[in-house]
Amino acid sequence: MSESSSSLNSRLFYGYPLAVYCFVMGFVASSFFLHSRGIFFPYWMEEFDVDKTQVSLAISLTLFTGSCCAPFTGFCLDRFRVRSIITVALLWLATGYLLLRFVDGYALFLLVLVVFQGIGWTGVGPLAQTKLMVNWFTRNRGVALGIAIMGISVAGIIMPTVATLFAQTLGWRDTYTLYAVFILLLVAPVTWLTVKQHPSELGQFADGDPAPPAAANAVPPLPAVGLIATYREFLTSKAFWSIVITFGLMNGVYSAMITHLPTYLTSELNYTLYDASYLLGIAGGFAIAGKVVMGWLMDHSNAKATVLAAVAAYLLSTLIFMNVEGYALLIIAASLFGLGFGGMVPVRSVLLSRLFGVERFSRVNGLLSFFLAPATFWVLITGYVADVTGTYVTAFQVWACAFTLAGLVTLLVRLPNREDAVT
Repeated sequence: MSESSSSLNSRLFYGYPLAVYCFVMGFVASSFFLHSRGIFFPYWMEEFDVDKTQVSLAISLTLFTGSCCAPFTGFCLDRFRVRSIITVALLWLATGYLLLRFVDGYALFLLVLVVFQGIGWTGVGPLAQTKLMVNWFTRNRGVALGIAIMGISVAGIIMPTVATLFAQTLGWRDTYTLYAVFILLLVAPVTWLTVKQHPSELGQFADGDPAPPAAANAVPPLPAVGLIATYREFLTSKAFWSIVITFGLMNGVYSAMITHLPTYLTSELNYTLYDASYLLGIAGGFAIAGKVVMGWLMDHSNAKATVLAAVAAYLLSTLIFMNVEGYALLIIAASLFGLGFGGMVPVRSVLLSRLFGVERFSRVNGLLSFFLAPATFWVLITGYVADVTGTYVTAFQVWACAFTLAGLVTLLVRLPNREDAVT
C-alpha cells in the first residue's frame, strides 16, 4: 500500500490541484462582495436613503478593516494551518451574510459589513491563496500565483452580470442569503478536505521536482531574531516602501472603479446596469490575461519594466474614461484597467518573496496589506468628489495623478529580479 502511495505521489504533483482550488476559492470569495458591490451600490443608496458618500464610507471602512487585520492574518498563516484559517473565515463570512437579511438601517448595514466582510475576507482572499502557492512552487512561482489568483478575475467576468440578475429578481438581501448557504454547504467542507499545507505532507517537493539534494531539501529555519527585529527589517527596506506606494495607489483606484463604474455609467452616461456589468466583465477578462502575462514577465523579465507596464495600462485607461462616452472606447478603457489590475497580486507577491524569502512571506504580505489600508479610502474619496462636483470625471482626473505618481516611484527604486531572490 505504501509503495502504491509513493508511486502515486511521484506521478501526481498536488500543487496543481491545489492551484485549481485557489482559483475556485478566489472566484467564490471575490464574487460575494468585490464583484457584487458595484451592482448593489444603487440599491443600497435607495433602500437606506443615503448618498454616494455614505455608501462609499461603508465600503471603505469594510476594506480598511480587512487591511488592518491583514498583519495578524499573515502571522497566523505563517504559524498555523492554512486550512483551519480559511475554514473559520468562511464560517464568519456566512454568518455576516445571513445577518444582512435582517438589517433595517444604514448603521446596522455598515456594522455587519465591517465586522464580518471586513475581517472574514482576509482569511479567504489572496493572503491565504498566495501563501499556499508560495509553499508549493519555487521555480514556477510567478505563473502559479497568476493562475491561482486568476479566479478573482474570472469572477469579475461573470459575477457583475449574475449579480445584476440576482438584484433584479431576488433582491440583494436574498442574494446574500444564497451566498451564505453556498458557503456552508459546499465551500467550507471542500476547503477542509482539500487544502494541504506543504509538499512534504505528501512526500513531494516544490514544483513537483524529484528529491533535491539534502541541503536544498531542508526547510530554511526562521531567522534567529525576535519578532520586532523581523518587522524592523521589513520596515527599513526601501523596496518594501516602493511596493506600498505603487501598489497602494493602483489597488485603491481599482477598488473605486469596480464600485462606482456602474453608478457612473447609469447616472451620467445613461447606460443600463447590464451595460455596466458587461464592462466590468470585460475588465475581469483582461485581468485574467494580466495575471498570466505579468506573472510570466516576473519569472522571465525585468521586474521594474513589468510594474511600469501595469501602471501604464491603468493610466491610459483612466484617460479614456475621463474623456469619452462611446461604448466602444469604454470597452478599451475597461480592458486596459483589467490588464493592469490582473498583474497586481502575482507581481507584488513575487517581489515580496524575492525580497524576504518564503518563510516570512505571509508576515510581510500581511504587513503590506496593513500599509495599503489607507488606499481603501479611494472608494470614499471617489464617491465624495462625485457628490460635491456632481460628476465622476473629476475623480478620474485625481486617479490619473495617482497613477503618474506610482510610475515615478517605480522608476526611482530598484526592484529585485529573479536572480536577486532571497532563498
